[in-house]
Formats: sequence, structure tokens, C-alpha cells
Amino acid sequence: MEKAVDLLKSLVNIPSSSGNEEEILIFLEKWFIEKQFDFVIRKETFVAGQIKAKGKKEQKKEAIILTGHVDTVVSGHLADWKFSPTDARVEEGKLFGLGASDMKGGDVGNLLAAASFIGKDLSQDIWVVGTANEELDGKGSEDFARYFSENWSYDSACCIIAEPTDLEKIYIGQRGNHFMKLHFSGKAGHASVQEHFQQSALGAVTYFLENIEQIVEDLKIYKNSQLGLPTFVVTSILSGDENSPNKTADFAELVVDCRLTPELEEVFEQVMSELALQYHFTYEDIVTPVLSTLTDNQAPFIQLLTDLSGAKTTAASGSNDQGFFENVGIRTVVFGPGQHEQCHIANESIILEKLEEHIEILQSFIKKNAGELRYLLTNPVYNKKIY
Repeated sequence: MEKAVDLLKSLVNIPSSSGNEEEILIFLEKWFIEKQFDFVIRKETFVAGQIKAKGKKEQKKEAIILTGHVDTVVSGHLADWKFSPTDARVEEGKLFGLGASDMKGGDVGNLLAAASFIGKDLSQDIWVVGTANEELDGKGSEDFARYFSENWSYDSACCIIAEPTDLEKIYIGQRGNHFMKLHFSGKAGHASVQEHFQQSALGAVTYFLENIEQIVEDLKIYKNSQLGLPTFVVTSILSGDENSPNKTADFAELVVDCRLTPELEEVFEQVMSELALQYHFTYEDIVTPVLSTLTDNQAPFIQLLTDLSGAKTTAASGSNDQGFFENVGIRTVVFGPGQHEQCHIANESIILEKLEEHIEILQSFIKKNAGELRYLLTNPVYNKKIY
């Protein structure tokens, strides 16, 4: 079998910041074809290879999906890197390079674990997917999940996203993700008059920001036992005209990152409408919201993955592409070899021993899941079968 370190070097050495993934998607398409996957498809935002089941035809049709994004954040200041971000280097048991942990290492584990079953008897199809644009809006996973649900018919499917969890955690859920823009308006005036500030848009924004902690406190009633508390974080402010420093602002815009629990999602529009009325703003989503997701941690495939890895099930503190798969009825968890603390930093690295362990765990999972377990989705949330 191809060495994991060599394949990872190849992936890291291909620049693939979000929006610039075409080269790496083409590379993976060729790799699938060379390895003789039974079916290969490449679209603008994803590439996928399928190994078809070789078991008895009367068996239920089931699928295992191993997926991960191939895009990276930008490298930042090159002076902060010991090596070129896209010139992978191995030192002291680690491979250094942009995207090594987040998450080309996980992609390599998916690719090599699946490829080891080419030509072997299986009772489940195996899909391996590389997706684009995860670091922005998850468009690749959204597009593949839609493609999968509209073009393939399975009795059941499970999915593992190889985001960094250090093989120590299995994320079974995540809070919903809403990025919103809040628009404040006010009366412009001469900056020499103190009262004009309170009448300006920045005056309204200041009052809003002074009360952020109270807003967050009020949202605590929507705590979820597994996903924790919702959050409401302002990430940027745009206001006024810097070329007119003596004029107060007649407009202001805030960008807010909201992470929602299922409990808050049920009343979110009402909550936002009341806040908008109280603090005098209008609002809009700036990307498509991602709903919160929570998979039953007693599902057999999760129990199997837990047994094989020794990892603990928990909820993700951030967001990932899990929701796109869950939303079309595919039970999904997050489990991968990268280290979360290595994400989005200079001199990013992955422990190569973890990568080898990841491959072995996935191989064992595929053997046991395909040969011993049958899991048909019965959760009422997903009982509308659309794939």
C-alpha cells in the first residue's frame, strides 16, 4: 500500500486555500482512477470515489462515507514558518506543512483505508470524498450531500468526517452556526457637539455592545445538555467615514457569530426580532445558516468506532460540515488524526504515528461495520428517507 507520509506530502505540496482547490481536486480524481475505484466523480466543489459492495445482492444496500475537506486557510506571514507552507517536511516523527492537521492528514487516512479494500468482498459501498470551501461556508460538503441524496439510493448510510480530534474524541454533534450582519442607522451631525454622538449610529451600537453580556446571560436558558450554551459574539464593526473625522456616523454594521442550540433554534427568529426592536437594528444572514446537529451516541456504528478507538463521544465546540450530511439523513460523526491546537497556525504539523493509527482504525471499522452491523435510521428527525 502507498505510504501515508508520501501521499500526505503530495497533498500538502499542492496549494489549496479556500476558493483555489481545483488542482488538488484533479489530483484526487486521478488518484481514484489509478487505484481503480469503481466509480469516480469530480464536480466544482468536490471529488468522490466509490468502492462497490461485492456481497450478496439480497442484502440491504448500505454505505460508509469517509469525507474531509481539502482546502486550507491562507498561510499568513511566511516569515513565521520554518519551511515553506507548501513544502512538506518531516522532523522528529511529525510532518510539517499547511493543512497537515486540518485536514489533509485525515484525508490521507480516508483514502488509504478505503483503497485497501479494492477488490475485496464487502457488503457495503465505501465512498471517499474530498470537499472544497469548508473554511468558508462548507459548500463542498453541502453539494456532495445533495448529490448523494438525489442520485443514490441506500437503505442506510453512516459518515465519518476526519476533522482533527487527535483520535481521542468523537464529535457526535455541534451547535448551529449563524453569521449575521446587524444594521444600525442614526443621525449624522457635527462631532464638535457631544450630544450628536448619542444620536449617531455609533451611539446606538455602543448601547448595544454595553449590553452584550446581558444578552448572552439571557440566552443561557437555551442550554442543551450535550451541546452546551449558545454564544453571541460580535466579530467586526464598520461605521462612518474615516475621511470625515469631524462628522458622526449615520450608519454602522456589526457582524455577529451566533452558535445555536436546538432549543434556541426553535425560537431564534422571535429572539432576534425582540433584540432588533429593543436595540433599533435590522439584520440579515450573510451565509446560509447551519442547523445544530446531534447524533444518537448509542447508534451501533458510533459504538463500534468508540470500541475500536477508545475515544470519548462529545460535542464539537466549533462548527464543521456534519450538519450538511445529517440534514439529508446520514448519521455523521467527526473523528480524525490531526491535532486541534495545530489548526490555522504557522508551522502546522501532524504526528505521523497518529496518521498510521487512523488508517488502522478505519480499516477495522470498515471490516466490522460492513460484516456485522446493520443500522437503519429510525430517529424521527431523519425518518423522511431521501437518499
